[in-house]
Amino acid sequence: MDWIAHYDPWLVALSYIVAALGSYVSLALHPTTVVEGESPPARIIPSAAALGLGIWGMHFTGMAACYFDGMQVGYRWDLTAMSLVVAIAFTAIGFATLWLLPGAEGPLVAGIPMAAGILSMHFLGMMAITGDLYFRYRSDLVLASGAIALFASIAALWLSTLPSKKVGKVCSALVMAVAICGMHYTGMAAAVMVAAGAR
Repeated sequence: MDWIAHYDPWLVALSYIVAALGSYVSLALHPTTVVEGESPPARIIPSAAALGLGIWGMHFTGMAACYFDGMQVGYRWDLTAMSLVVAIAFTAIGFATLWLLPGAEGPLVAGIPMAAGILSMHFLGMMAITGDLYFRYRSDLVLASGAIALFASIAALWLSTLPSKKVGKVCSALVMAVAICGMHYTGMAAAVMVAAGAR
């Protein structure tokens, strides 16, 4: 038996808001210039923590928005915690890359670990689900979710480097939220939840 996912539109909207707020805070904290006497990690780590929490919070808000008729699910705490650590670690690499490569190539290179962080967090979060079930994945939609995460992350990071810092950061946060949510919901569409007894 396969379960069909249904979504609460209000929680879906909230998941986007969570992603956008986390993205904006992280970009507001991100070091765009070198401050004398201050090491880059002192500013990159808070920025990565904010975005990692935004990705993580969006994922579980999105999971709360999703329900399956007749199916109750729980989460393993260890994989759930690991998904947060991974999201923060990859976004830290992305922000460090953007800081080290201030030119046009910065967003292109930094978008790779950013997208990897979004993808890793999502699929670790999916692995954390417990219940009498397992998942099959459609490879085409998994690839599509990765492409959304990558290209939208690059676009968001490029917008964050625009001369108009305030407008650039707002636009970047909105686009980054599209990367996070677009990857999540495409990844959810790729997942087919099957009863364990149907193996």
